[in-house]
This record gives sequence, C-alpha cells and structure tokens, in this order.
Amino acid sequence: MAATPVMQLPVISECAAEGCAYNHDHMCHAAAITVGDLDSPVCDTFMGADLEGGEPSTTGRVGACKMADCRHNSGLECHAPAITVGFEHEQVDCLTYAQK
Repeated sequence: MAATPVMQLPVISECAAEGCAYNHDHMCHAAAITVGDLDSPVCDTFMGADLEGGEPSTTGRVGACKMADCRHNSGLECHAPAITVGFEHEQVDCLTYAQK
C-alpha cells in the first residue's frame, strides 16, 4: 500500500481537549497527531501545558494510528474521512475509534 499524501490524511474535525497546547477553539492545530498506545485510542500528541502549540492556520490531521483493531485502520494509518478527539474514561481519545 502506498503512503497517504499529507493533504489526504484524515482531518480532526473537532477536539474537546481544551487543556491541550494544540487546541484552540475546539480545533486541533498540530500538523499531525498519533493515536493509540496499543491498548486504547488515546491521543499520543496531547500536550497539557500552558504553551500554545501548532500553527494557527493548520487544521490538525491524523498522521499515524496504532489501533490496528480499528475498522478505519489500514497499515497503521487512519482512513476515516475525519475524526473527533475528546475525553473518554478521563483520558483524551479518538472518539471515532470503532473496533473491528
């Protein structure tokens, strides 16, 4: 399978992790996030800090996904049209995750 061009990576349509350095007005501004820690669809890129990260003109995208059991995952890359990030079980997760 060929690599997905950056502009075709899934968009993060909304992020509810207000305490993240990359979140501004419920939008992620990290160039690309990584999802998953093999056990749960946690946002590995979450950075709880008083710093402002990312580029304000950039819409965050999913660069890699370690959740091989997600129906949107192929070759450890997300192929969902878009994802939502938010809190589940007191951690910041990909809420679009859907187990196969």
